[in-house]
Amino acid sequence: MIFGTRENITPSFLANKLTSVTEEETETKKENCKKQKGKNNVEVMSMAIVEMNQSRERIWEQKMMLEKEKLEKSHELERERIAAEKEKWAYEKEKAKAEREQAKMEFELRMKELELKYQKKD
Repeated sequence: MIFGTRENITPSFLANKLTSVTEEETETKKENCKKQKGKNNVEVMSMAIVEMNQSRERIWEQKMMLEKEKLEKSHELERERIAAEKEKWAYEKEKAKAEREQAKMEFELRMKELELKYQKKD
């Protein structure tokens, strides 16, 4: 499209030993060339620019969609990590509480044993 439809750029036919060119094929190709020559270079260039801009916009939209999906996945992973941390902290808190209770009970038991020992001595 950029170079136009000159004969040296897009020949009306290609031939080798095995091909036979009919008048119909050459006439059809000549008509197509005439139609394309009817458009001026400015129109062709403007259409090419518009198509490039459209493809760039599609690529940009796809990129943005992928970025959005990536961010959503990372946020979801972060939420799951935070939830796991909360569960871990709750478990550790309950474990520490149970250990304190056990230590308190052992202390009270030891104190009662000592009281009994002192009472027996007296």
